[in-house]
Amino acid sequence: MKFSKIIILSLSSVLSLAPVMANATNGAFMIGFGAHSRAMGGTGVADNRGGMAAAFNPATMIDSGSRFDIGGDIFVPPRSVTHNSGVLGFTDEKSSRNVFLVPAMGGTYKINNDLAVGFAFIGAGLKTQYNQSVNSDSCQRVNAGQIPGFSSCPPTFYDPNITTKPSARVGVELIQMQIDPSIAYRVDKHNTFGVSFIIGAQYFRAEGLQAFGDLGFTSTSGGLTNNGFASSFGGGYRLGWLGTFMDKKLKIGLNYSSRVWMQKMAKYRNLFAEHGSFDIPENFALGLAYNVNDDWTVALDIQRIRYSAVKSIGNPGPAADAANINAGNLFPLCPPGTDPTPCLTGGPRGLGFGWTDQTVYKLGVDWKYSDRLHLRAGYNFGKSPIPNDQVLLNMLAPATPEHHITFGGGYNFTDTMVLDANVMIVPIHTIRGPTAFGPGGAPVQGSNASIAMEQFSVGATLGIKF
Repeated sequence: MKFSKIIILSLSSVLSLAPVMANATNGAFMIGFGAHSRAMGGTGVADNRGGMAAAFNPATMIDSGSRFDIGGDIFVPPRSVTHNSGVLGFTDEKSSRNVFLVPAMGGTYKINNDLAVGFAFIGAGLKTQYNQSVNSDSCQRVNAGQIPGFSSCPPTFYDPNITTKPSARVGVELIQMQIDPSIAYRVDKHNTFGVSFIIGAQYFRAEGLQAFGDLGFTSTSGGLTNNGFASSFGGGYRLGWLGTFMDKKLKIGLNYSSRVWMQKMAKYRNLFAEHGSFDIPENFALGLAYNVNDDWTVALDIQRIRYSAVKSIGNPGPAADAANINAGNLFPLCPPGTDPTPCLTGGPRGLGFGWTDQTVYKLGVDWKYSDRLHLRAGYNFGKSPIPNDQVLLNMLAPATPEHHITFGGGYNFTDTMVLDANVMIVPIHTIRGPTAFGPGGAPVQGSNASIAMEQFSVGATLGIKF
């Protein structure tokens, strides 16, 4: 078979990969920051009176007063991948690391009635580790010539220092942080404008991906895996507007967050497109909040996230359709004859996850049960940015969740201290699709792989007013 060697080796590598974005909720974004927002489905663009207002819309800091908020979430995102290749058999892998702490904090200071300053510190992170074993029965069939097109059982990704062969240890770790110093200015009784300067930092490492170099996917050595932590720093900006109407019953907010341009990670220059680039995508949002009466507030946010504009995220992975595979075009952006042909070279045509842009809808309700106690609930929906034909490389990043159910509340211990709490439940969502690696190396008709994730989180935020 013309591409049997590439197919068989590619299959063995992909089956060994671990998810890279275990904290995904709305794609790679958290639904919101702070327990108040997260209990209301992640809303906060129009009505956000907390210390983390700058993370949503810096203009809303004008309503936050002077306060400091600190908190975090215990985040549990079990995920799994399956792949029926016909060569290594049916692989079913579950994550071995499923509990994460996601911290956040922020503060605002109201200089006068028309001017406020503040900041938000938000982050995300993970450490995953998968074990992948070779299906010995399938290996025997390959070596015995019972599966045509392959001459020998493919190698697995494993660390030679691990003695529990043929298990393969594959791990990816990502730590991402943003700090957003911000300012808000009210120009008149109806309009407030705000701006944030985004300072970003991220740390990334990968282990166990060394077979990519053996596959011929890269024309240069190194820059793929087992290089320790790579650091990357960068910046961007956020612009916001807040309008207040109908005697302050209706608030309308607009937020634009630019792409956060990050330094290239030289240690992984061949793993990511554009020589190690992994920017944070731009996004923009519209928010509405309406005070039905003194006790009830309803909020709605609509957010658009432009994943496709970042090549390391939006570029497609290997082709999954028979036409491309039979024509020898395993990689749509760098078919045979292009220069360079290998995809993992750090060029603009490098492999990506094939993510599409995502629209997220957030709905939240706040009920003032008493002067001290508020009860909240919300719903958040965003169709997964992963197309069905991009399941293969998204075994690295199974951002499948779509429906988020949230609830919580806040209790004012004193006039200057409030504790907010939130719970999020995300039902499991599975995406099934074809890959290039079907039985005997033939293209797949239908679906032969799936990725799935469910989520649960509980969090709290302590707010101190001064």
